[in-house]
Amino acid sequence: MKIVPDKASTIANFFDAVNLGVFLASLFFTVAICGTMVWFAFKYKAGRQTQTPRIYGNNTLEIIWTVVPTVVVIILGILGVYLREKMFEIQPNSLTINVVGWKWAWEFQYPNGKKTSGQNAELVVPLGHPVKLIVTSRDVLHSFFIPAMRVKQDAVPGQYKYLTFTPTKVGEFPVFCTEYCGTRHSLMLARLKVVPEQEFKVWLESKPSTQVSPVFLGRKLYSDLGCNACHSLKEGERLVGPSFYGLKGSVREIKGQKVEVDENYVRESILYPNQFVVEGFQANVMPSYLGRLSDEELDALVYFVLNFLEAPSEELVKVSLEQEEKMDLASLSPVERGKILYEQKACIGCHSLDGSKLVGPSFKNLYGSQRKFQDGTSAIADEEYLKASILYPNKNIVEGYVAAMPSYEGQLSDEELNDIIEFIKAQK
Repeated sequence: MKIVPDKASTIANFFDAVNLGVFLASLFFTVAICGTMVWFAFKYKAGRQTQTPRIYGNNTLEIIWTVVPTVVVIILGILGVYLREKMFEIQPNSLTINVVGWKWAWEFQYPNGKKTSGQNAELVVPLGHPVKLIVTSRDVLHSFFIPAMRVKQDAVPGQYKYLTFTPTKVGEFPVFCTEYCGTRHSLMLARLKVVPEQEFKVWLESKPSTQVSPVFLGRKLYSDLGCNACHSLKEGERLVGPSFYGLKGSVREIKGQKVEVDENYVRESILYPNQFVVEGFQANVMPSYLGRLSDEELDALVYFVLNFLEAPSEELVKVSLEQEEKMDLASLSPVERGKILYEQKACIGCHSLDGSKLVGPSFKNLYGSQRKFQDGTSAIADEEYLKASILYPNKNIVEGYVAAMPSYEGQLSDEELNDIIEFIKAQK
């Protein structure tokens, strides 16, 4: 029977040394203090005495028992801080794996889309390669613990937390949930399998997953939800919102405070955009996506925003609208083609079809309506008005809205422009 688990990561030895140091210090002072108390109780028992003798202090002893424990605590504190820094240090070439907990199993998703999940799911990692696990939960609080790696992290619903380790030993090691999460908590197990680098590559590419990779799903959502209208992927290109280029690990100025960009920052910015308005950009422009994305879609979009630069180049070349390649657009009506453009050109992110107010006016009953502008003038929303609004959107801003729409001049052919207008006219 093992007293301590296997040591299978680069921090395991140091972790155990600090842990042993805390234990020995606690043992020493417990024995010294309690032992002295018991010895004094026997040696100086009162007997028949009715009056306690007056005992004066000893300055030397008082200095010793104040200074020595203080020095010990300071040393252990320094070692603990250093160990924590090493435990959460992210290596630039880390393999990033998403970990999701739910009652009562773990799911592991790799950058290429491959997943393993269920009770006793396998988390396979390469020997000697840094690993970063992004941990969250779908339901209640869980806690992800790999004893052999000496790492543990809470899985919190609605938050992303991470842990890192570099495996140093080939083998299989148990994974536990250490937060009571319901009746089958004790069965919420998984296995960490450490294999040689080449074997890991073969495993990762074998039996291709039917699931798309997080970066590709995120790329599709980036286009489908209209993020590309306001957020560029190019270095230095400023649109309505900040560029995603170089976002990962950067520091943003928000309400006079500096915030480091991580998974939680991006997630909160998607769900509650007006709480995280970057200095130099307008508030109340980006719509909230709270309730509009599934957990998987939200995870994928967050992953894409932070990791699209590290994705294989062919992933970014793929066009998310695969159906367009398979259909004959000429066989569709102008309204049908306009709907496709409405989704492709990011109109869907700012203009609703049901009358609800987003960044821009709703398309419902727009055609033929009276539009009042910020400068006090007004116009009827006819075909010429719609065309001018698409090509020169900031010329006449409708009352109650801000200048947020990019110009589509030079981005649409005459036929495409006509199709979009016909689609808008059809929204009743």
